[in-house]
Amino acid sequence: MLIVLITWLVAALITCVWGTAAYRLLGHSSRPTDQPTPAPEWLSAVGLSALIAFLQLWSLAGPVGAARWPVALLTAIGAVVCRREIGSLARRGWPAQWRAAEKWSAALLVVLLGWIVVYASQRPMSFDVGLYTLQTLQWAEHFPAVPGLGNLHGRLAFNSSWFLPTALLRVSTPVGPAYGLSSYSLALLAVAAARAVGTGWRNPKAAGAGAWVPLLLLFLLLYVFQSRLSSALTDGPMTGLLALLLLHYAALWRRYPAGLPPAEARAVVLLAVTLVTIKLSALPVVLLALHAAWAIPEKRPRIGWWLSLGGVAAVLALPWVVRNAVLSGYLVYPLPALDVLTVDWKIPLTAAQAEQNLIVNLARNVPHAVAAATPQPHLRDWFANWWQLSFGYQQAILVAAALSVVAAAWRWRRGVPATETGWAVGWIMAWLGTWFWLLVAPDFRFGMGFMLTATLWPWAAAHWPWPSPRVRYAVAALLGLWVAQQMRDPLYHLRTTPRQFATRVLWPEAAPMPETEWLPASPGTWVRVPRTGLQCYGAPLPCAMCAEAGLERRGPSLANGFRRQRNH
Repeated sequence: MLIVLITWLVAALITCVWGTAAYRLLGHSSRPTDQPTPAPEWLSAVGLSALIAFLQLWSLAGPVGAARWPVALLTAIGAVVCRREIGSLARRGWPAQWRAAEKWSAALLVVLLGWIVVYASQRPMSFDVGLYTLQTLQWAEHFPAVPGLGNLHGRLAFNSSWFLPTALLRVSTPVGPAYGLSSYSLALLAVAAARAVGTGWRNPKAAGAGAWVPLLLLFLLLYVFQSRLSSALTDGPMTGLLALLLLHYAALWRRYPAGLPPAEARAVVLLAVTLVTIKLSALPVVLLALHAAWAIPEKRPRIGWWLSLGGVAAVLALPWVVRNAVLSGYLVYPLPALDVLTVDWKIPLTAAQAEQNLIVNLARNVPHAVAAATPQPHLRDWFANWWQLSFGYQQAILVAAALSVVAAAWRWRRGVPATETGWAVGWIMAWLGTWFWLLVAPDFRFGMGFMLTATLWPWAAAHWPWPSPRVRYAVAALLGLWVAQQMRDPLYHLRTTPRQFATRVLWPEAAPMPETEWLPASPGTWVRVPRTGLQCYGAPLPCAMCAEAGLERRGPSLANGFRRQRNH
């Protein structure tokens, strides 16, 4: 737990400085009297985007592990250059007086962060961690982008930009490497939730739904993702950052009903593009970015404005596309329809198509035996089986998201007030994103952010009265019972395996290390494979679930990459 907390603190320090510097570059005034300094959690999210943009460029020429000192140097320079804004941020982040609202919100934050860090310190439970993510992190840390890495194992070509900062902030422990960044986005959401509750407590009349929506959204996301917080995956981070983006966008329109300041619009575009580079299932968030770009106060944005936004998007998108091309030979993997490159390390078209089929079919709950077959094209062909195999709470969330159009139509039947534009646009994007998710790859981890937002946002736009003191204490009691119920598994481990639990207080529990052996893939090319099962976990490189026939190295070093022999 201590290692995870240290990782969070280091990430917060780096990303808040980078976020402050990014706001300067995006056009934000350096004088706090002109525009208020954004909240620390939002600055950290923007700083993550800036850090990812830097690491994507760096990874094309060098390993991410070698970027630690340059990142530290740039952070120090940014802290000196932006010292005025950082000083203002520090003064805002610490209460001048500790009244009841500040004390209760601080206590809530401690409970929420404690809840998250306990689950973030457990043994990784996701199958994908052993299948490819720990291997991907090792490749990113020790090598630049490796040409044809997906030929070794198709999923090693999954180019999520989140893997780069995760590898950067890896911490060595006596039991193995610890990747504490996977839970960071939900920690940021916890900060936003505690801040919103404190604001509502201080000003009950103006609080409205903004006081309870972040907390409720965090609870629902933790219910889905808490068992995966210790796994170095991309679903939870993407969903947590998406929630922060949508909450911030709604708050921006309450503050600027006439239109967004250019710096805020550029920041929204920056984070939206970052989400797409983290996980392709976030693609509908581009609609939010387009609205932010169009909704500046000027009636007709000049061509220079659109070029500046294109530049912001290109800073993240172009290196991501180049990394895709290097890792797989495709502009976007696994989308074999975008087959425009001719390179010797390209993953065979049949293998790329099989990987795409596998993603779609497994999301539709198709049996593993036929998962690589061509997906059925029509909703009626697979929906009944998928629905039957889904859990009850998943079905309930999907139905609520689909029916949210009724609540939205009633809420905004007389038009959308300017101050509610952020809620309305966020709901439209999330509702369309829900259908995009359902039709493309309906794995609930991929679309949970869209479904929860579509369900909550029509109700969030309304002004709800702040509860009376009795109701507040009742809600606090229910919160305590809910957290206690969710902590039953950690408490069970504390009672039954106290020594193992004690080690988690210092560092996260490590993933298992499987026994491996060397197998030949082709003359002169050997691959490490697990003796049993399919998972390599953190085994030394190069390790894959099997030795692909016809695989060969492109040179004497692993950095030269891999390719397939033409007759394979």
